[in-house]
Amino acid sequence: MSDLYTRLGELLTSWFDVENSALRPDASLDDLGLDSLAQVELGQLLEQNFGVEVTDAEMEKMATLPDILEALEKKGVTV
Repeated sequence: MSDLYTRLGELLTSWFDVENSALRPDASLDDLGLDSLAQVELGQLLEQNFGVEVTDAEMEKMATLPDILEALEKKGVTV
């Protein structure tokens, strides 16, 4: 697992009460219990924690943890 994946997992467990055992690469944001409002909030947390802009439209396209990681990496985020 990458440091970025670990950091993303920390955000999800601390802010959205996602269980560590649920953080699987194939898990969708819906599987993790994040409704559309929580996904918008996640986008804001990503901006605050990684210093990149994540629009609501971008968040709508991110269905899984790998989707989020890929988007962050394309924006040049490293941990």
